[in-house]
Amino acid sequence: MRIDVFVLGKLKDFAQIANEYVKMLSQFHEVKLLELGHENIEDTSSLKRDSAKVLRMLRDDDHLILLDEHGKDFDSISFAHHISELIMTRGKLVFLVGGPLGVDDSLKKRANERISLSKLTLTHRIATIVLLEQLFRSFKILSNQKYHY
Repeated sequence: MRIDVFVLGKLKDFAQIANEYVKMLSQFHEVKLLELGHENIEDTSSLKRDSAKVLRMLRDDDHLILLDEHGKDFDSISFAHHISELIMTRGKLVFLVGGPLGVDDSLKKRANERISLSKLTLTHRIATIVLLEQLFRSFKILSNQKYHY
């Protein structure tokens, strides 16, 4: 099972941390991190172009999980169990981290579910790191490994 993490935007200085998490996650599952950039943060019509790019990359059976501050809340243990269930019952998991302007409605409609990492608004860079950390923590939980440091 491969898990894709699409990021609308560039990770810049956060890329090294993100890549360290991808490497740590590889002991559990293949995780592919894709920085998709974004057209122009000053132009809201660029959301449609960004969304079209993402939609072209998705297969019909991909399970798209949109990170959204209004999405479903999880604690680490319930998130781990949710991920486990999805891995067993769905196609490839694709997490989408929106860019500085968020995402277009077409992606919101295509999303199979929305999850929240926090009630706070997070930048796409911080959200990506938090997501990767929680995925790593989830797999540690599911493997009965120590997950508190």
